[in-house]
Amino acid sequence: MPEFNITRRAAIALAAPALLLARRAQAQGQDFPNRPVRIIVPSPAGGPTDAIARLVAPGLAEGWNYPAVIDNRVGGTGAVGSQAVARSAPDGHTLLVNASMHAIIPSIMPNLPYNAITDFTPIALLASGPYVLVAHPSLQVTTLADVIALAKARPGTLNYASPGSGTGNHFATELFKSMAGIDIVHVPYPGAAQATTDTVGGQVQLMLNNMISAVPHIEAGRLRAIAVTSAHRSAALPNVPTFAETLPGFEAITWYGMWGPAGLPDALTNDLNRRANTAMRTDTMKSRLALLGVEPGNDSPQDFGRFVVSELDKWAVVARVSGARAD
Repeated sequence: MPEFNITRRAAIALAAPALLLARRAQAQGQDFPNRPVRIIVPSPAGGPTDAIARLVAPGLAEGWNYPAVIDNRVGGTGAVGSQAVARSAPDGHTLLVNASMHAIIPSIMPNLPYNAITDFTPIALLASGPYVLVAHPSLQVTTLADVIALAKARPGTLNYASPGSGTGNHFATELFKSMAGIDIVHVPYPGAAQATTDTVGGQVQLMLNNMISAVPHIEAGRLRAIAVTSAHRSAALPNVPTFAETLPGFEAITWYGMWGPAGLPDALTNDLNRRANTAMRTDTMKSRLALLGVEPGNDSPQDFGRFVVSELDKWAVVARVSGARAD
């Protein structure tokens, strides 16, 4: 009997450190989140960035005791929402979901109140895909060559919509203008939803639109698809040619990513990356995204960070050549 008591005490003593570590790990896991996680979207509700954020939010919060909620912070060509994240505590409770314009704005707003690279922790590339050039049916064009010919015949008379100065749509169109040697007038809007609505209504003639916004209108015949900006044709619009088939070398994609403020702990960053990748790569999600012309990302935080830097460098050249500035 005494041997049993000693053995039991010894077992308890040996197990105590492991139990303590397990309890600490459990407590730390319970510390996050200790309130709803705010996903700030620096563009209006109803646009493609907002749509991607709302798609990833439920999967991101899977198993949490608190939800991930969307907070649309519009203003300053996206700078208002991004600045709010940059100034937040690096505890994971405030995140940013933004589009390609995160890497474009620094080129057109040199006095930004934050640094797009050093003030953020890259977490995950959520999705990416081509833009599609669409025309209102009243415009007598069916191919990219038609658009270029009409623009050259009537310089400065055609116009195109964008979700705002500094958006990926805007800069990809400026790249098109530069490579094609044409002059079409930029009409910026405060978001993709309004820009798309006015293009559908015929107030604007052309728009290099996100597939998420454009495909339903193309399928309904309200807009005419002219060309996609990816290097290869899109599975969502397999009969629509690429820009490169008319303008060799042209390529521009739209992408959506997630960041936290600078200083986000590595363990938390990696967990959020895993959660985001898992949420975006379920069979249901992949099918839904494919119908909208985008594919889920699967990058590590480090790979995503390097990609953002490369995009910033690419669009800085376009800004310099086009002279584009924020409105």
